[in-house]
Amino acid sequence: MVVGRVNLIVRHYFATVIPVSVRPISGKREDPRGEKEIRKNRRIREGEAMLTVCNTSSLVIDKLCDQIGGERIVVCFYVDFAAREEQSPINILGSLLKQLIHGLDNILREVFNAFQAQKRAIGGRALRLAEVVELFRIITLSRRTIICIDGLDECVLPGRLELLGSLRDILQKSPGTRLFLTGRPYIWSDVKRVLGETVAVKAITTCKVDIIRYLLTRLDNDPTPDEMDTRLKSAIMVRIIRNTSKILRLVSLLIEAILRETTIHSRRQRLDAMTDGSDLGVAYDTTLERIKSEGEERFKLVMTTLMWICHSERPLHMDELRHALAIEIGDSEFKVNNVCSIGTLLSCCQGLVIVDRKSSTLQLVHFTLHKYLCTHLRHFVGAHSAMAETCLTYLNSQQVKNLSANPSPNLQDTPFLNYASRHWGTHAKIELSDSAKTLALQLFNQYDGHISARLLLQQIWNRNYVEHNPGSVFTGLHCASFFGIAEVVDALIGTEGYDINQRDWVGVTPLIWAAMYGHQDVVELLLEREGIIADIPDRGSGRTALSWAAGNGHEGTMRLLLMREDVNPDKPDNRSQTPIR
Repeated sequence: MVVGRVNLIVRHYFATVIPVSVRPISGKREDPRGEKEIRKNRRIREGEAMLTVCNTSSLVIDKLCDQIGGERIVVCFYVDFAAREEQSPINILGSLLKQLIHGLDNILREVFNAFQAQKRAIGGRALRLAEVVELFRIITLSRRTIICIDGLDECVLPGRLELLGSLRDILQKSPGTRLFLTGRPYIWSDVKRVLGETVAVKAITTCKVDIIRYLLTRLDNDPTPDEMDTRLKSAIMVRIIRNTSKILRLVSLLIEAILRETTIHSRRQRLDAMTDGSDLGVAYDTTLERIKSEGEERFKLVMTTLMWICHSERPLHMDELRHALAIEIGDSEFKVNNVCSIGTLLSCCQGLVIVDRKSSTLQLVHFTLHKYLCTHLRHFVGAHSAMAETCLTYLNSQQVKNLSANPSPNLQDTPFLNYASRHWGTHAKIELSDSAKTLALQLFNQYDGHISARLLLQQIWNRNYVEHNPGSVFTGLHCASFFGIAEVVDALIGTEGYDINQRDWVGVTPLIWAAMYGHQDVVELLLEREGIIADIPDRGSGRTALSWAAGNGHEGTMRLLLMREDVNPDKPDNRSQTPIR
């Protein structure tokens, strides 16, 4: 062995060429689950890499050092998104290498030789990634080593993949090296893809007991205990546990913010604000900033996903949402290979979105996120017009057009079709862009017999009647009147070929559809048209527009109709009921 002066030279040299300080990690984040997992698991001693998946990281580093440090060298790094500029893969591995060298009692001849070789090759510059990996290989030949990276999810793409690739190379070249990673669930796919079968994934879920233990620990270590009383402590325990469910990250954010306050009054105010979701903006802003740092396309995908979850008319099933996200506005062909996997989607969303296994839908991680997104309107400017454009593009695609010619179409390949057919108009009614209007008129050029017309009528009318009486009359004017999209109705009634009084295949006129749902502006447009017959009854029940408006309580629409001389308020329907009875 080479000892003494050489040890000092080597250590000083690597301190110079690896310009990274080892950040303090103890106590940075506390999670009562991680240390319990270290006690239970021995995989890391037996030769496997291990990923412990938590919703926040833990004191696993301290536990590793305490329990295994005597047997191996344990080198650790805590990844912090706030320090992302300095925590590149080369800097992370450089810090680990520096710890590894300082952990050796004596420098082996092989390490000294490697140092001399690197010194000649480097010529004064900092180490490259491949050189760090090679030094790891040489050093760990003589001493079994555990590499622990805490909070891998805080390392943004593409750096995370580059770091994992280097760790894989170290494992392959250093049989005595073991790897222990912690991170949130959305990094599973990245770790598995890069490390393959060398990694064992252990998911840790939070239970109520964990939350209680964590809160009690933080309250016991209150930096200003004089500003805490029994009532406030009790309120913190009850309200945080009740309002944050099992999301430890939110619990951590809440208690940190509360304990930063310097009076009992201000702490109670912060508790009130944060547990109803009104004061969590900073936390969600930080997460969105992290997502944006991984690339504009990923950020766009995440924001579109959040838009659909927040503003859709009903929860979307996973396949419905995946198809909606794949649609390119105005494209006549739907590209199946543009549909992303659910794993990719969850990874990009970084924990903001979760899968509800019971309903197979995607949901926001917590109700406070919905409040945050809805109150920060900058995130979803033009949401409903974009959703209408998406639905209409899908309905105008060749793939959907081909289904319309089939009396018994297979809808399995078009999971978004039901939603698009039944709800595009709801979004367009709220917010109509020029593009959505153009796409709607394009759809209506071929709407008679279009499969989306059939699906819409099945929802709003008797399903069996529609299925067993497959008529061909349900025009764009009927559809636009049903949804109440005044601009589209106005464009259609000025077009040749539309009979303003025509009954559709369930026997309803455009005016009746508009009156039935209280679309007063559309009723007014239709009544202004020359040739309108305002008192035509529907074919099924014999009810007029006035009867439907009265029955559904649309007073404004009733007044418009009663102002006309050709509307009879005493006209009976098929059951001899009049609008005013």
